[in-house]
Amino acid sequence: MNLVNINEPNSKKSSEALCLGIDFGTTNSVCSIRINNKIIYIEDSKKKLIPSVVFFENQKVLIGNQIKNKSISDIIFSVKRFFTDNPDQTIINQGSKKKTAVDISKEIFSYIKNLSQNFLKQNIDDCVLTVPAYFDEKARSGIMRAAFSAGFNVRRLINEPTAAAFAYGLEEKKRGLFLVYDLGGGTFDVSLLELKEGVFRVVGTGGDARLGGDDFDILFAKSILKKYFSVNLNEVSDDLKVGFIKKCQSIKENLLKQKSISEFVKIGKEEKKVTIDINLLNQSVEELINKTIIIVEDLLNECDTSLKSVDGFILVGGSTRLEIIKKKLIQKFNIKVFSELDPDLVVSCGAAMHGYELLNGSKNLLLDVTPLSLGIETMGGLMEKIIPRNSPIPAIREQIFTTNENGQTSIKIKILQGEREVTSANNTLDEFVLSGLEPKPAGITRIKVRFSLDVDGILFVSAIDESSGKENNLVVKTNDQLSIQEMRELVSSSIHNAKKDIDLRLLIETKIKATKLINEINNVKPMMKELCTSKESKEINNILKLMKIELKSDNKDKINNLIDNLNDKTKNFAQKIIDSNFSNFVGKEIDTLDES
Repeated sequence: MNLVNINEPNSKKSSEALCLGIDFGTTNSVCSIRINNKIIYIEDSKKKLIPSVVFFENQKVLIGNQIKNKSISDIIFSVKRFFTDNPDQTIINQGSKKKTAVDISKEIFSYIKNLSQNFLKQNIDDCVLTVPAYFDEKARSGIMRAAFSAGFNVRRLINEPTAAAFAYGLEEKKRGLFLVYDLGGGTFDVSLLELKEGVFRVVGTGGDARLGGDDFDILFAKSILKKYFSVNLNEVSDDLKVGFIKKCQSIKENLLKQKSISEFVKIGKEEKKVTIDINLLNQSVEELINKTIIIVEDLLNECDTSLKSVDGFILVGGSTRLEIIKKKLIQKFNIKVFSELDPDLVVSCGAAMHGYELLNGSKNLLLDVTPLSLGIETMGGLMEKIIPRNSPIPAIREQIFTTNENGQTSIKIKILQGEREVTSANNTLDEFVLSGLEPKPAGITRIKVRFSLDVDGILFVSAIDESSGKENNLVVKTNDQLSIQEMRELVSSSIHNAKKDIDLRLLIETKIKATKLINEINNVKPMMKELCTSKESKEINNILKLMKIELKSDNKDKINNLIDNLNDKTKNFAQKIIDSNFSNFVGKEIDTLDES
């Protein structure tokens, strides 16, 4: 993302433009603002952490620290996680009105806005929002809609690890190559960032959208139930389960301050006073922590970065307060771990700094990246990547494609997201048709496809016929799209299936080449009788028969050999066609593309 100075050169500012930095979290949200070179946190009941919880009661809505003495089962928790699937899916029915994740999040944003305006004693609309690095277009759009509905003017979306690194770069003057390890309530993100004077560049990102403090709480609850009650969590009713997990979350938070505590724990009608130590918590979550370490290693490999060149880890997110995380990172990677800035507050701090510089000008440049490749479907069900994964954004890429059939008058632009070679293994974001093309021979029409990915990660796609100027475009729709867990799975599966995918792509491309050659010859068969000898015609037809048989198999080498033979046998025929000034034929309309 580029930080731009919006002031006129040599202009004098009568006052600083104000911009909030909002970290909309799964468990807690944080809001801050930079005033007079200081970061000030907007407090909720004298607390910097604003619980991301909502309680509906008739016409009344309670939010954050307003909620007291209410039944746990009636409180909406972790609404941010619903953005990973479908932010417009109904979560609750409030009377006759349905509530979606966007609706509920709007209430939280409205509450934050009111808190901010009461604190500042003035109206404030501008903000910079943070999102997990692995949020896709659907999730980012949903968050923005919720904020806009609450009256915010969202100046920029910024990835959470990037915001944290920005804070460390400006506040702590860190310089070098750092891994930002961001473990929050609902998601885990890791980003490799280069911090140097005036430039903060994201090298790459990784993560898991279903790995966070919520998951730690569930595993911890399972361990406590098994050890002290000999009960499995899935045997507990939903109402009791929610309350018990929240109780275990409270125990977890207390264990961050002391190594052992005694608590009364109740499940159903049975209540016990138990002594729980930090070792039980560590054992419960160790497997998930090890999973985060694997993701870090994968990111380093993907970015082709040696561990020796990394200057340290920056810890972000409340879940990183667990001492075992720091110990395991040092043990595994043997590099420094930085946590000078409060891991709960640092993301909002970076967003507030970013917002201040956006509105008041700065020489700093912040370059973010896209988490997954974006492209379109080409003939044979293959994906052609136009903006590769981990490309700096904003990004504009163009590529020329052509038709694959004679007389083709329309094409379908199917927009894909993912890392695999074939369409079926990736996610379809949207599609549109460019029609009204002039009927021409296959391969003559030139279609320019442009992908424009803005600083908020929103994708704009256009396709234009260079000869006629006909154009169609869209902003990628947000319904029926990719869940964040699927994003992680796409990256992992692309690594595990790399050889298989490449072999499949080569086979498909070979079959496409053979099919096009067969069609071309079939189109000019009437001329074979006039321009070829009977021997030449027989040889060509024999190869065509063999090729049609082999197209039903998966023997790429045999098909390639037949293509070579057919090209060799038709050389003289092709030259004779050129000499006789061959005219192209108009064919049928189809809706696929072939890469030029």
